Amino acid sequence: MVYVTPAGGLARSYVISEAEGLVVVDVGSIGTAEDVAIFIKRLPGRSLQDVKCIVATHFHIDHIGGIGRLLKKCLPDTVVLFQFLVDHYLKRQRTISRLKNWLTGFLPAAVFSTRYVRKFAHFRFESFAGIPLPILEKSLNLPYPQDRIRFINTEPSVPCKLNFGGWEILATPGHTEDSLSLYNAASGELICGDLILNFKKNGTGYLNPFCWNREAVENSYQNLIQKVDAKTIYPGHGEIINNGSNALLKVRTFH
Repeated sequence: MVYVTPAGGLARSYVISEAEGLVVVDVGSIGTAEDVAIFIKRLPGRSLQDVKCIVATHFHIDHIGGIGRLLKKCLPDTVVLFQFLVDHYLKRQRTISRLKNWLTGFLPAAVFSTRYVRKFAHFRFESFAGIPLPILEKSLNLPYPQDRIRFINTEPSVPCKLNFGGWEILATPGHTEDSLSLYNAASGELICGDLILNFKKNGTGYLNPFCWNREAVENSYQNLIQKVDAKTIYPGHGEIINNGSNALLKVRTFH
């Protein structure tokens, strides 16, 4: 079962609850980390000691900027999961994806996302890591040790088992090269990061034009349609998308 952290800041943060424990997806600010901790403490029979891992759907500051703050509240064996390209970023072997459509893609989404900001801490980040600007792309110091990080080797055509309640991790590059999604076939739940956005109540969502590669966004979307029957989509920004059948089929594309 997926819970949406109330408010939560610019990017949405999700808590997955299964018999094995909890997984947290995207902790984008110090304020978000505080919100997630409070939310988990209020879950019946749950505590922060149940958090098995924290997953980042991609390496952008509004999705990773509070991970360290939450990690400090969890058990020492709780780990952070990144897509494998993040290892290359951290070793400075590869630059973070350069994004296009700042005016037509980033600006509208940023304005809409402020509706989920409830406190100043939602604008506070642990470091400058994950800012997709050339002048700051070398700011990669994370506030937690390397041994708390695991890297996921994902391929678009091959799901990676999370070994947690039937959840799989899927490569969905496009918004960034390292973007990934999480899917549970039994429940039909898809957490898609910034591949799809939705800022309308009861909306069907749309492919994110603020991206590294528009064609890759389309390809990831088409790959999901072929492999996934998503009754509920949890986007990186905006409102949940629900549909009795496959909610992906109603997402607005670029064409």
